[in-house]
Amino acid sequence: MALHWLLGGRASFPIANVEDEPPGGAVTAIVVSAVLLAGAVAGLLSARSSSRRAPIGLVVATSTAALGTFGLAMSGVGIIATGSVERPFALLAQLFALVGALLLFGTTQVQLRRRRSRCPRCGGCHPVALRPDAPLVRGTARQASTRTRRTAYLVLLGLLPWASVKVVWGFGGSALGVTPDEWRVAMDDTDVSTLGRLLEHFGIDITVVASLVGVLLVLALLQRWGLYVPRWLVLLPAWIGGVSLPLYGVPLAVWGSLTLAGVTPASSDSEPFTPTGLAWMVLFGGAAFAGLGTALAIGARSYQRRSQPLCALP
Repeated sequence: MALHWLLGGRASFPIANVEDEPPGGAVTAIVVSAVLLAGAVAGLLSARSSSRRAPIGLVVATSTAALGTFGLAMSGVGIIATGSVERPFALLAQLFALVGALLLFGTTQVQLRRRRSRCPRCGGCHPVALRPDAPLVRGTARQASTRTRRTAYLVLLGLLPWASVKVVWGFGGSALGVTPDEWRVAMDDTDVSTLGRLLEHFGIDITVVASLVGVLLVLALLQRWGLYVPRWLVLLPAWIGGVSLPLYGVPLAVWGSLTLAGVTPASSDSEPFTPTGLAWMVLFGGAAFAGLGTALAIGARSYQRRSQPLCALP
């Protein structure tokens, strides 16, 4: 797929406008394609290598595959919000990148464990797996450390400005120079699922509901009760959001901040916002995505360590 983009194709390109052209044009496409191709080559050369540098190549490959999932979490929210898949080939490419990232992550983990003389199966201090069929047991369920929980809750505060604006509009108030009627007209011009329309009648924005689900997932990752949920059911969506949301949110936050500071020009097409109001909304949205994604990544890392099953010692 990356080779297709490098040769000028744009089908399923992960970042594209309505004309399927990436921001920055061909330069962006070349850079993204070159990075993904470099990761693919690194993965192929390192997967079966016994060289000391093999784990480095696998880390590079895993990172580039993770970058290929850019926008996957937003694609999921878009499907819920609109009830349709806007760019099916792009979604397929993101899912392929996700599968590749998961497989490469597992391979990297096994390689690193072997080099540290640890069990490749569970990461325990015994150097080799006791038996291929040895049972794996979990330790005592415990919540994340106080420092981890405080850090995750702190970055989650990035959701508040964005969610507050959406709630104000939903309950009939004006925010960022936009009245509730203007916001409603703007929303009527977009595709919204039946569930989204139903929630709108009660003044609830479906994306706010989706963010609350994300907050619940963060709590499951940090609290003791989350360890009683099947491990994959918590970690898979957490790592998807933890990787793709910051990749989406940080550039938005940077662009909004630079626009407000006068470094970059404001958008000329900002209806129903004023140019300044749009910059604030972009900044709020970027902070929300980056904050939620960072909290998910922090929680997923802690949860993965606390829930790691170990080989049962004889």
